[in-house]
Amino acid sequence: MDSGELHYLTYDPEAIWAEMMDAYQAEGGDALYPGDEKELLLRSVLADITQVLAGVDNALRMQTLRYAAGEYLDVMGEGRSCPRIEASKAKATVRIHTRTTGRAVTLGKGTAMTANGEMFYLLTDNLSLSGYEQSLTAEIEAERAGSAGNGLLAGTQMQLAVSQEAVDTIFASADAVGGNEREEDEVYRDRIRNYWLTSVTTGPARQYEAAAMGVSSAIVDAKALRIGAGQVGVYLILSDDTGAAAILQAVTEALSDEELRPLTDQVTVSVAEEITYTLNVQYAADAGSTTSAAIAAAVAAYTEWQDNSVGRAFDPNRLNAYLYQAGCTRVIWGEGSKLGEDGAVEYTEIPASSRLKGSITLTALTS
Repeated sequence: MDSGELHYLTYDPEAIWAEMMDAYQAEGGDALYPGDEKELLLRSVLADITQVLAGVDNALRMQTLRYAAGEYLDVMGEGRSCPRIEASKAKATVRIHTRTTGRAVTLGKGTAMTANGEMFYLLTDNLSLSGYEQSLTAEIEAERAGSAGNGLLAGTQMQLAVSQEAVDTIFASADAVGGNEREEDEVYRDRIRNYWLTSVTTGPARQYEAAAMGVSSAIVDAKALRIGAGQVGVYLILSDDTGAAAILQAVTEALSDEELRPLTDQVTVSVAEEITYTLNVQYAADAGSTTSAAIAAAVAAYTEWQDNSVGRAFDPNRLNAYLYQAGCTRVIWGEGSKLGEDGAVEYTEIPASSRLKGSITLTALTS
């Protein structure tokens, strides 16, 4: 068993087997040797016992927020009125202008259209065309779930996947909104821990942050700050820029709920301003695939920590530590390393409403 984690039942299959042998022989059983049919039967009984113990231990662990996963975590979140953000498809409206053809046709539910040939949207209902020139409004839904579907902006021209002579032009009349990836377990677990704050109506910072994070799985981090008397600024980091305007609008609406926002607060929502950094890292290390993989993992861990929090200070010393722990014997900052335009590569505070986004290049020292 994994001794590094909490278990409610601990057991040792070999110790259980030894007790089974003692009990068997105490009842007059003879010595058993590998391959003996009695030994095989008792081994199968041992397997059943350990499976039952493992199942009970796992069931108990699934009742805790620390270890719950999958549907067990869903049940725990629902019990705290904090449902998981499920995968969803973006929706939008389009304006379709038709030509005169003299005959009525129907664009069936599921008729596909696209703006770029990569992301397709489908009609959510049948649309009847009279056969004469007319303009119609219709609702469409992204073919697949995910935030990528939010990339369709109002005014974008689209075309049918299979042409129809009656259709002249199609333009998106509203931004696509509502597309989400399914929230991952670890992100969901952290949100459950913080979600109880959303039931408080006194306006603490973490209340706004927890509510904002619950809007979309595309929100990596949120930071609420007092920017003036009765004014609250909420700054977000998004996983990508697709549908950013729609996400900001959705967060603004969520934070304007009367049960969440005190009457004295005026809340504004924006994407955190990016401050870039460049680290050209020169390093020495013993050759080996294991060391190379550990160094790459160290860089990824640092980037995850440094770039995905609003207001986190620039701390290249942490990357230094990660690299030495990964097996590097020497680490130096190469030419071109900087914070912003010309900042030094050293611990530096950044504005609380900003976030860092960096570029890290590794070069092995030759001597």
